[in-house]
Amino acid sequence: MRIGKVAELSGLSSRTIDYYTQIGLLEVQRSSSNYRLYPEDVLETLKRIKILKQQRMSMEEIKEVLQSDVSVDIEPIICDVQDEINCLQKKLSLLEEKLKNVPPEEKLKVYKRIEPKMTAIMTLLALL
Repeated sequence: MRIGKVAELSGLSSRTIDYYTQIGLLEVQRSSSNYRLYPEDVLETLKRIKILKQQRMSMEEIKEVLQSDVSVDIEPIICDVQDEINCLQKKLSLLEEKLKNVPPEEKLKVYKRIEPKMTAIMTLLALL
């Protein structure tokens, strides 16, 4: 597939695709007339790059992921988990703020209620 077609189908500019190629995220071959030809799976790769960019990964980190054996199927799940972790961090900050002026024995009751779930979350974070 030529770069113009890839740009059209992916919604990205030719310049972005060219940049991804230059930094080694995409493989390209040259035709006899020197056109850049991309393999059919380039659109899937571009979707993966988009997901990884949404996770605020650097281009170097994205390159490492693309070169690893990590299954494409788990990337959306990882993205969801990271979104949940961010949400939990916000909620924990809010809880800490609300507990500032609460007596210690009341804080202990709250912490005992959330401790089992926090342990599970910490285990998950250790896996990541």
